[in-house]
Amino acid sequence: MDNGKLYVDDMSQEIPELDAPAAVIDSSNSYIDNSNDSSGQTNHTQSSRHDLVLVRVLDKRGHEIYASGEASDMAMPDDSVSQPLAGKPWRETMSGGPEPSIRVYSTMLVDGNTIIGVVQVGQSLETLNQSLDRIVLVLFVLMLLSLAMCSLGSYWLSGRAFRSIQRLARTAREINANDLKQRVLVPAAKDEVRDLSIIFNQMIARLERAFIQQRRLVADASHELRTPVAVIRNMTEVALSQPANAAEYTRVLAEINEESEHLGHLINDLLVLARADEGQIHLDCEPVRLDLLALDVVDSLEPLAQERQIALHTQTLMPATILGDAARLIQVIMSLVDNALNYTNAGGMITLAVEVRESYTYLHVTDTGIGIEAKDIDHIFERFYRADPARSKVVGGSGLGLSIVDWVVRAHKGVIKVKSEPGKGSTFTLILPCANVQ
Repeated sequence: MDNGKLYVDDMSQEIPELDAPAAVIDSSNSYIDNSNDSSGQTNHTQSSRHDLVLVRVLDKRGHEIYASGEASDMAMPDDSVSQPLAGKPWRETMSGGPEPSIRVYSTMLVDGNTIIGVVQVGQSLETLNQSLDRIVLVLFVLMLLSLAMCSLGSYWLSGRAFRSIQRLARTAREINANDLKQRVLVPAAKDEVRDLSIIFNQMIARLERAFIQQRRLVADASHELRTPVAVIRNMTEVALSQPANAAEYTRVLAEINEESEHLGHLINDLLVLARADEGQIHLDCEPVRLDLLALDVVDSLEPLAQERQIALHTQTLMPATILGDAARLIQVIMSLVDNALNYTNAGGMITLAVEVRESYTYLHVTDTGIGIEAKDIDHIFERFYRADPARSKVVGGSGLGLSIVDWVVRAHKGVIKVKSEPGKGSTFTLILPCANVQ
């Protein structure tokens, strides 16, 4: 600014895309064109608006003293001038009509510390919008491609996963009660399908064992039931085939009654185990002196032991209180003692002892009988299992006594252990938690 005049130099090198001739404006706002080439103005007006940076310069009274291109045609709000003259820059996006939006920045023109005017610079957002539109289009196409690739990948992965599941379902449909040896092929991949296949195979294995046990139980029960029935039938046929006196009929009836009693015990034992398997038997839970129960059993079975010339007595009987069902515990002790009496020869000895160690009660039933082979010890608690079939024919029994013993002991949260040596005898040890640890 010199002698009241404001000179506007050519800013084409300072502002990108600026294509305006230099002008000199005096204080009376008269326009002085320093360019003799009118082609520049013509080319400028023919230029596309969104390709240019538009520039306006106003004096401190708000009068336009310079405008590049179509900047003079822009309708600007009063704030675009008043705010910069007050020392605060102004920016806004100008839009309206079919023309593209223009982003305008207006700031003060300063000479030293004095505001002498306002400079406004604007540029069309059409190029930016076009770029954003192209980016959105590219992103949309990429999204479609990504979705297509993800869909194909998901279809492929699900196909692999469902093949294993379909194999599992096919095998499950083929398995029936008569063919439980089939197993599902376990995939190599460590995933949920592999875990499902392993669990399925384990379930089929448990079912196979259960069916085998059930078939064996049915076969053994049928055999055991058939024997007393056949004996009763033979007795009645013989008695009816020929005349006999009253004494003979009485003897036959007594034998029939004995076989019927044996048959009744067998049926009762089967019912007990069947109800136990279904959880229909509920045990009492009350304080019980196990040492006193053992003493009562010895007193009850001592006459039978004397009849068979077997010594039955007790050793150490420590006071031992447990929580349980007294009737079922008596049944357990009597079964163990009766089993010892059946497999101990005349002149043998059976002893009972009760002791308490580390909050557990131990009841020992020791005999000097024929003993049990090592290969049979793990099976003696199975239903209808007899370690010595030839011996069992002599002593009788259904083969269910020790199975019931095992069930009662486990129901009392205890265990039963067996030590035996053929020809030297056996020891059955019943281990139950004391009442104070329940």
